[in-house]
Amino acid sequence: MVQHEPETRWTLDLLNLNEEESVLELGCGAGYALKLLAKRSSVKEVVGMDLSKSIIGSAKRRNKDEIKRGKVKLVQGDVKDLPFEDQLFTRIMSIHSVYFWGELPRTIREMYRVLKPGGTIVITLCNGTSEEIWSGVNKMIDDQLLPLMKENSLKNVLLKTGPRSRGYQTVAICAEK
Repeated sequence: MVQHEPETRWTLDLLNLNEEESVLELGCGAGYALKLLAKRSSVKEVVGMDLSKSIIGSAKRRNKDEIKRGKVKLVQGDVKDLPFEDQLFTRIMSIHSVYFWGELPRTIREMYRVLKPGGTIVITLCNGTSEEIWSGVNKMIDDQLLPLMKENSLKNVLLKTGPRSRGYQTVAICAEK
């Protein structure tokens, strides 16, 4: 099993993909979710973005065929300054990278800016283990992420509980523009 497989597959299900989707993954890591998305006929294009040059290299190797076909693109950059035009993506997702976002208000504004009307955002993370609730992560969710989504005019903002993976509890913040 690939690390983070249960929460990755769950996140992709939460995207509710339709036809001709253009998906942005923030913090794409080694490109596992990109590869799964590229296999779906409903996805026209998937763009993976990560701050790390070396991890972008890993994602390139994992997705070399999809990159050649033009279905996958990779961008090195910071989530607080998304190098994309307004309203470009129908879906935006992130799995286990929100912990590293330095400027949450600016990043959420940027996500809103590049999301098409009617588009969906899914931010997946862990908020504890079988034995322990992570108060710092839950505070970030309750005091920052959920309010910021609403303040930026996102609708249907929900916190969903997902699968336990390797002893960790997975949750996702879902919203629509």
